[in-house]
Amino acid sequence: MKRHTQFTVQGKPFFSIGGQLHNSTGYALGAAGGEKYEQDVRTAFAALKAIGANTAAVPVCWDAFEPEEGKFDGDYVRRIIDRVREHGMHAVLLWFGTWKNGQMEYTPAWVKADRKRFPRAVCKDGTETAALSPFYEENQQQDQRAFCRLMEILREYDGQTGTVIAVQVENEPGMYAASVRDFSEKGTQAFLGQVPEAVIRTAEECSAAARTGREDGVLDWMDETHAVSGWLRRAWEENGRKRSGSWQEVFGSFGAELCMAWGTARYIDRIAEAGKQIYDIFMYVNVWLDGNGEKGWSLAGLDYPSGGAVSKVLPLWLRAAEHLDAIAPDTYEGDPESVRRTQALYDQEGRAFYVPESGMNSVNASMAVEAAGRHSAVGYHVFGIESGLDEDGNLKKQAEAVRHSFVMLQNAQELLQRYEGSGNVRTLVQHVGQDSCRLSFGDLVCRVSFAGAGPDYAGWVAMDCRHGKDLSGVNRVPASLEEEMARGLLFRAGEREFYLVGHRVRLYWQRLREDGSIPANQLNLQHQAYNMELPVIEEGHFENGTFVVDRKRSGDEARHGIWAQYDCGVVHFVLGE
Repeated sequence: MKRHTQFTVQGKPFFSIGGQLHNSTGYALGAAGGEKYEQDVRTAFAALKAIGANTAAVPVCWDAFEPEEGKFDGDYVRRIIDRVREHGMHAVLLWFGTWKNGQMEYTPAWVKADRKRFPRAVCKDGTETAALSPFYEENQQQDQRAFCRLMEILREYDGQTGTVIAVQVENEPGMYAASVRDFSEKGTQAFLGQVPEAVIRTAEECSAAARTGREDGVLDWMDETHAVSGWLRRAWEENGRKRSGSWQEVFGSFGAELCMAWGTARYIDRIAEAGKQIYDIFMYVNVWLDGNGEKGWSLAGLDYPSGGAVSKVLPLWLRAAEHLDAIAPDTYEGDPESVRRTQALYDQEGRAFYVPESGMNSVNASMAVEAAGRHSAVGYHVFGIESGLDEDGNLKKQAEAVRHSFVMLQNAQELLQRYEGSGNVRTLVQHVGQDSCRLSFGDLVCRVSFAGAGPDYAGWVAMDCRHGKDLSGVNRVPASLEEEMARGLLFRAGEREFYLVGHRVRLYWQRLREDGSIPANQLNLQHQAYNMELPVIEEGHFENGTFVVDRKRSGDEARHGIWAQYDCGVVHFVLGE
């Protein structure tokens, strides 16, 4: 079964710009009635439209779908799809089954009540946790039966329409309890049993890759501990490179978490495999992150659910969950460098890169652009979309930056697909305190200004009547991560032809001189805009793959660099000789 590499709608690529609804709003969208629920539905879609989303990520709750064993409420799912269709959007359905944030909150009451038939994960002192054990077949089979029924309904009700573009299999799985591993009878049997040959093979491959990387200098730029294979490789090597033995014998103290990761991943992969045999749609799992193993204690069970696809155990998940199209990180951190590292780690060859949950803040607005430009993300979603509205139903100020990025990504969809993997996409993201960056294209050099003409320039900076009403802060450099950063995407279409989508960016161009001289117009910002003609500079958008011109620029509007704001659409320009 071939993996999906992108979201599609009726066979065509689709870039998903989305908002995930609050957990319990899934009940509201699937409800048959009730004014309170209808209020929740109205709020949800108002927020989705305000943020610029084209996709609603909606929980499908196992307890609502199968309130009595074997009795499935198909209308609950169909009502969710209908409501999304009514608003002209697409949907990602989130299966809240065995796991939701490392616990079993959305399992039906009849599952929770029968602890003998559906065993819990257990702590060392015998305490039963609020999480089902991944080592008992009845737990997995019961979830799988419900999931397969969901897939049957999707195939029958939506297979020809394609409203639903993906299904998330579980939610931030693993055991979030006071234990790294499951001490239940079968959990202990798994831990003391032989490590599967596939896991040993994965450790060997990680070790070989690291040796090759060191020899080739590939890993020189990072501490090996942070490489995606580092934790598994080091544990295996430091414990004697054994080819057999229990998890503790082969991997030492790291074996407990690896055992949980393997058990959880295999549990979920079997569910995904069965579901895909019924309806082959994009499927993924999301991840409660471990801070890339760099922060706090970074201890499984304490800081994140043990068994989830965190960075430390990602190689095992990639091996075990072969039927998942993506292993997708939920990124809420306010540290841009940590988010960049996360994006790099989860951008794995052979899997689609997708961010299903993220925060409603300025840092994340920049990271959405990086995900699309640097990692060819197939989609980007923010969580808790309803919280983006104030009491009057207007978008909160803290959500404005995300909306700006979503508008830009919507405008750039055609270009992102056209130039993916070509090397002709440059991602422009400002850092705190940064006023500009430099790009080069052969003999062309571009100064990308994030602060008007420059932070020390006091002269008039032209834009247009729509954008130039208040230029009081146009030269200001952001001093904190709470402020919105300049950002954009630059696409090279030809030797001197470009497309620009951005916000608060301004491009100045020069040609390199081989004789070592500096152009005189470099000495005066009034003259710096060009030392070449601009045959074309225009704003527009794409329709069916064709660029449509909305406005042309020249004169004052083109004299101080080629600028872009989020609502300019796509800026197309050609540089002269």
